Formats: sequence, C-alpha cells, structure tokens
Amino acid sequence: MVEEKKKEKQMEDFALEKVKTEDRKSWISLAAVQTGIFICVPSLLLGALLTEAMPVSHAILAGVLGYCLTIFISLFLGMQGADLGVPSAVIICSTFGEKGSRIIISLLLSVSMIGWFGINCNVCGEAFSNLMGIATGIHISAVVSSIIWGIIMLLSAIFGMNALKKLDAIAIPCLVIIMVLGAVMAYKNFGASRLYADIIPTMNIVQGTGLSFSFTALAAVTCSDITRFQRGRKDTIKSTFWGIFPAGVFTLILGILMTKMADDYDISSVLATVGLPFLGILVLILATWTTNALNAYSAGLDVVMTFNLPDNKRRLATLVAGIVGIVLAACGILRHIETFLSLLSYVFSATGGIMLVDYWIVGKGKPESWHKVPGFNWAGIIAMVIGIAVAAIIGIDYTGLLWGAIVYLIVERFIPSQSRNLNGGI
Repeated sequence: MVEEKKKEKQMEDFALEKVKTEDRKSWISLAAVQTGIFICVPSLLLGALLTEAMPVSHAILAGVLGYCLTIFISLFLGMQGADLGVPSAVIICSTFGEKGSRIIISLLLSVSMIGWFGINCNVCGEAFSNLMGIATGIHISAVVSSIIWGIIMLLSAIFGMNALKKLDAIAIPCLVIIMVLGAVMAYKNFGASRLYADIIPTMNIVQGTGLSFSFTALAAVTCSDITRFQRGRKDTIKSTFWGIFPAGVFTLILGILMTKMADDYDISSVLATVGLPFLGILVLILATWTTNALNAYSAGLDVVMTFNLPDNKRRLATLVAGIVGIVLAACGILRHIETFLSLLSYVFSATGGIMLVDYWIVGKGKPESWHKVPGFNWAGIIAMVIGIAVAAIIGIDYTGLLWGAIVYLIVERFIPSQSRNLNGGI
C-alpha cells in the first residue's frame, strides 16, 4: 500500500490545476531542470551555426544577446507562473481568452512542442547512428535510432517533474565534464589557429541574435510550466538566471570552440574526430534526453488544454504527443528545422510580449487581478496577428515581442482586459 502511494506520488497526474504549497520545490532543483534544457545538442548546434556564419567574437556576442532576451522574457513570465501556480496553457486564458487560448495558442504550443520533440529525436537518432558506425563499425538506421531513443525519452516525461529532476541530477555533471574534455581534446588535436581565421560573414549580429533567440523562444514563453513549482518570485529569479545563463553561454561557447577548431560543423563528428566516440555517444544521449523529456512533458500539458481533457489524462496526453513526435522524427523533420525555428520565433515573440504586458502593466503584476476570460480576448488575438505581421515585414522576428506588446496596450484600451478587475482571481 505504501509502495502504491509512493508510486502515485512519483507519477504526476495534475496538469492545469494550481500547484499546492506542499508540492512547491526548491529553486536549486528547478534551476537544474532549466540547466538541463540549455545543456543540449541544439545549444551546441547553435554555436556551430553562428560560427559558420560570422567571426568567433561576433558569434559569441550574438549568442549571448539571444540568451539575454530569453532570460528577460523568462523572468517575468516565470514570476507570473510562480504567482499563479499554473502552466502557460492556463496563463494565456487571460491574454487570449479561454476559447482563444485553447483553439489557437495551446494548439500552436502543442504543435511546436511536438515538433521540437521530433527534431531532438532526429538529432539524437542520426548522431547516435553516426557515432556507432565510427566507433564500432556497426550500422544502425537513423530512423530506428530516432524511434528507440524517442521512446526512452518519452517514458521520462510521462512520470512528470520529479523524474525530470532526478534525470538532470545525474546527467548535468556528466555533460559538463564530457563537453569540457571534448573542447580540451579539440585544442590538443587542432590547436587554436582556426579560431582567428578570416571568414566572409553571411550573417550580422542582429540576425545572429535572432537565430539564437529562435532556439529558445518557445522555452521562454512556456517557462511557467516549470516555475509554477517555485515558492515565490525571488526563487524564480534565482532559478531562471542561474538555470539559463551559465548553461546556455557555456554550451554555446563550447559548441563554437569545438566546431571551429575541428573545422567541422557536425557535433557528433567532432566528438568522434577528437577521439571521443563512446563519450560522444553518452554526451549526445544525455544532452538530448534532458531537454527532450521536458518538450514532451510541456506538449502533454498543452494537449490537455487544447482538447479540454481532465487533469488526470496528462500522462495519456504526453504519451500521444510523444508518439506523434517520434513519427515526425522517423519522417525526417530535422530537414525542415530552419523553417520551423523561424515560424516559432515570429509567433512566440509576439505572444510573449502580449502575455508580459497583460499581467505586469494592465494587471500591475497582482495575482488577484488575473482572470480567465470567457470566449476570446480579441485584444490579445488582434495584437498577436499585427505583432507577427509587423515583425515579418521588418524581417526581424524577435521584434514581435515589442510590436505585440505595443499593439495590445493600444487595443486593450478599447477592449478592456479583465485583468483590470481587482475582484477575485484564480
């Protein structure tokens, strides 16, 4: 009986309900979860893509600016999540209305998270097959590898936040050691001369900042899926900054250094080239696993919201979302990553800006001012459409954050948000 209760506690069921005080967690444990998101293969890939298109110093600057923008959004939306104790799928019920959030935003979030899950399965599967071939001569189909590792990652997400915390506690120290070792060996094998080689830039810092932010835009907007477990705003600030910035910049720089010194922009190939094929396999799996399990977890929350499912169906929703992501991985979604990232950045930059001003300016940052809006909040929907359109016309995706916020503050004057009502709240 005790074992059953313990298992039930481990298998997190609640999805959209407010997290109780006794279920809140320390800022250090949740900082570790966020660190696990940013110490990942896509973060290494970001470093590789930036240094392929611009000098090393510019690549580092663009990457850091992108992470600063991510932290800015995550801090404020994260504190809102801690105030209210609910995930992003519920928070947007004020910004876009209950029907608007379910039919439009939660559906977009679900599709995006499922897409990211599929991309990470693809990255892991292809690199695992590549490294196994180099290290052992055994050829494994990338499709088969993507499916197998996708299933393993999905199982972690089904168990919930407690399982993700335990996974990160094991994975993060291993990742840090192996990635530093990889950079040191790349230096020993190839030296640092290539770091100073001339390059014809194909991307400027503004574009590089946009690319950096596009990798993390969705994580910023959905950060309350994690911070709803925080005990307060101070803990949220600490866990968000220390969870994102050091991990993101550290992995970015390692990705830049390794790929630049080895003159190879395939991370798995670099690890094999410097003599770390088996450790490369380990770092690849752990780095993808810690990030991708959370993608599936958040996708499950958004599926619950989209289809108006009971809270105790979170595990089933996560399972279905993960299976769809695995199918996408098997179909080669990685080949469309640039289009996918561009879409995410335009949509969720505007969405994040609107969410910020609705709670912190219109609602003055007071939890009691926050309300679910029945039906559609047309001010939010109009602002999102215009914010995306203006950013697309300008051609700088992350400016949607500013345009969405400005338009919302103007339109909201004519269609007042219920966040102005101070009677009640959740």
